[in-house]
Amino acid sequence: MSSLGDGPMRFAPKDERSIEEQLNALTPAEKECFDNLKKKWEEKNPAFSDELYLRFARCSPGKEKFNEKAAWKVMKKFDPRYSTIKAADLEKQLASKTLFPVPGLKTSEGHDMFYMRPSRYFHKETSVKDIIDNLAYCMTTMVEKEKACTEGIGFLANMNDWTMKNFDVNYCYQFMMMLQGRVPVRVRLFLIVNPPSWFAKIWAIMKPMLASDFRKKVFVIKEQEMMAHLADGAEEFLPDETANGKVNTDELVQDFITYRKHVEAA
Repeated sequence: MSSLGDGPMRFAPKDERSIEEQLNALTPAEKECFDNLKKKWEEKNPAFSDELYLRFARCSPGKEKFNEKAAWKVMKKFDPRYSTIKAADLEKQLASKTLFPVPGLKTSEGHDMFYMRPSRYFHKETSVKDIIDNLAYCMTTMVEKEKACTEGIGFLANMNDWTMKNFDVNYCYQFMMMLQGRVPVRVRLFLIVNPPSWFAKIWAIMKPMLASDFRKKVFVIKEQEMMAHLADGAEEFLPDETANGKVNTDELVQDFITYRKHVEAA
């Protein structure tokens, strides 16, 4: 895979344990949760991979992992189609630079992050399905890393240039549901950066869509406050369309597409 060059390779996991090694390291109680979920699912449904069962077992929205009851709720809501989407299927949407992972960018607590520029989404031009598939795909690729799968991830929405042309209630609802358990991913931080002055009207619509515990993870802030929520040195990884970012946004997105297409073709 090194033939891809340094750019795309920044998205490659490093020093990851295999799924077999991760399963062998589970405690008896954790393994029981995994086994029960797998058995219960396969009684009436086509089998998933062990990797996906493990994601479900770890994805409880609270602090407690391997909560069988909570994991089963996510499994029942999960659309198996999300486990089959490839970068080649989404290439046009990914190339819009609307939503993508940012390698190296971490929250102040050390969680990997993905980034969105909501002003690039127009509901009259792009279907809700396409943007939700984009979201599901990016989050799913991020939890291929064991730490992200186990501890969760963060989300940064750069609201610069955002207007009501970029907003739709159904799109907002589907997006918020996806962040809260439609795929086996734990979102630990949601930064809404530089919203317009009238964003309070939108927040009044969004807030009821969020569970009370999830609302505690959401921070509506100005860009000058953003660095307090990110790990030291975040400037070196942020897209250059942010005030402090140093990474070329176009190259970042193209490298992500190139890497994912290469991995998935193999």
